[in-house]
Amino acid sequence: MPKNQYIDPAKQRSKSEVPFRPIPVNAYSRTIKEELAAGNFTREELVRIYRDMAVIREFETMLHLIKTTGAYNGVEYNNPGPAHLSAGQEAAAVGMAYTLTVDDYIFGSHRSHGEILAKGLRTIELMDQQELSAIMDEFWGGATVNVVKQGFSGTTKELGMRFLLYGALAEIFARVTGFNKGLGGSMHTFFTPFGVYPNNAIVGGSGAIAVGAALYKKVNRKKGIVIANLGDASMACGPVWEGLSFAAMDQFKQLWEGDMKGGLPFVLNIMNNQYGMGGQTCGETMGYDVAARIGARSAEIAEVSEGESSATLGSAVSVMGLTPADPDDGVIVSQFGEMVFPAKSPTLAVQFSV
Repeated sequence: MPKNQYIDPAKQRSKSEVPFRPIPVNAYSRTIKEELAAGNFTREELVRIYRDMAVIREFETMLHLIKTTGAYNGVEYNNPGPAHLSAGQEAAAVGMAYTLTVDDYIFGSHRSHGEILAKGLRTIELMDQQELSAIMDEFWGGATVNVVKQGFSGTTKELGMRFLLYGALAEIFARVTGFNKGLGGSMHTFFTPFGVYPNNAIVGGSGAIAVGAALYKKVNRKKGIVIANLGDASMACGPVWEGLSFAAMDQFKQLWEGDMKGGLPFVLNIMNNQYGMGGQTCGETMGYDVAARIGARSAEIAEVSEGESSATLGSAVSVMGLTPADPDDGVIVSQFGEMVFPAKSPTLAVQFSV
């Protein structure tokens, strides 16, 4: 493989233009019935998509109530640790995960609980039952799965859901039975057997780390792609631009040869909830329907999986502050603008009758 590229000064300095193709914004308009008629989803798949969103919303609602009232469903609990919540972003997380496989990796944003659960639930759905059982039984010598087995009677997949929810929650609550023995907490919860890699306390940190994971997959000819989930407020941060610049290097197409030729298997997924800790950011794109995220990702992820290029996507809306310490009272009203998001967000207000 050549180690350099010839740069022709006459060509580089010649007059030219950089063309851009149109970027669709809020272009998705199909209803659930239309998706069913087109054969893109079965009724069971749509129910499962909705279930995953509802699970994530209830998980985040539980944490919010514990942080703000000290109890959930009549059970008192004190959790002094941090919690960066993502209620309202469920469709973005589930849409991101729905088109992924067991071999794909995700790296989290600051509000990563929903992303973790979405990818975990999707992996559980796809994974062989024997492999799933082995992972749960061998993890920490069975310490985590033994807790959720108590009083349980059901399928391996159902046990996997309990394992995922308990492992993530125990980690957030700094319990030794958590996925990372309680040492990571809310900001560093991860479970690599499900393709869930750490989120990052550095704003935009996943934008660079995930590119390294994508490079690892490429040079080792590993299956799958890598998703970097980021909040819109991280788009001004250095690691994000460093990652984008590295992922877009022309060397991958010009200098790499054979089956190694082509871009990295990398997708930058922007969770654009219109807010950052320091104030309101100016939004990029925002869609409301459930399958809008899934439809957009299907096309882009297929292209990335085939080695054509890296991709950037944007979606999401949040109905809670970054932390429970941020006042919202069920409604976020920006002091910098006029946007108001009701507690009954578009994500779960979708008419679901199929």
